[in-house]
Amino acid sequence: MSQNEAARTPDESGDTAATHGTAATPPAAPSASRDERPRPQYGEYAPEGWTWTPPGDERSAASTEPAIAAPVAAPATSASAPAASARPVDRAWTITLLIFGVFGALYNGLVLFQLPSTALESAKLSASMLGVDAPADFVPGPAVPTFIFVGIALQVVLWIGALLWSRSRLRAGRTAWWIPLLAGVAAFVVVLVVGMLVFASDPGFLQSLTPAQL
Repeated sequence: MSQNEAARTPDESGDTAATHGTAATPPAAPSASRDERPRPQYGEYAPEGWTWTPPGDERSAASTEPAIAAPVAAPATSASAPAASARPVDRAWTITLLIFGVFGALYNGLVLFQLPSTALESAKLSASMLGVDAPADFVPGPAVPTFIFVGIALQVVLWIGALLWSRSRLRAGRTAWWIPLLAGVAAFVVVLVVGMLVFASDPGFLQSLTPAQL
């Protein structure tokens, strides 16, 4: 040890050590709370009250919206189901009458198609039942094929109309059994009208069927 070092007093040695210790240890950082907000891109913070939502939260919020909206639409389909099956007896009768209507339309169409050839036989049968003279001949007029075609077409149209109307009322839960019956009555009226037009195409034949001649 040199003389200078030995000559230093204990106080000077302590001060030197304290000075070196102070220089070696950095000052403690202030205990102020750190700002947890993300660093702005352009150097300024947003106004007070603004909150930042992470992109993950936006995706999760968007994914929950369909799940919330889906159960709302479910009761609409369940509410329409009882309306279709509210009248099982009416549905059964309507379907049965529509099936009979198919056979009725086919039968009426066949009757109208054969009407020119069966008009004389029908008139003779009626005359024999009444005990009077039967017509001798029947000559169809030129408009008879048109009358028959219109009559057959109306049979088909009436049945299709009854089918569509009945289905619409059944889906709405309303009574529909009377629609095939109404269509059947209308089809029978069509057959009568077309038959009278066919008979009237031969004036002599129609005159022989009048009550005065009978």
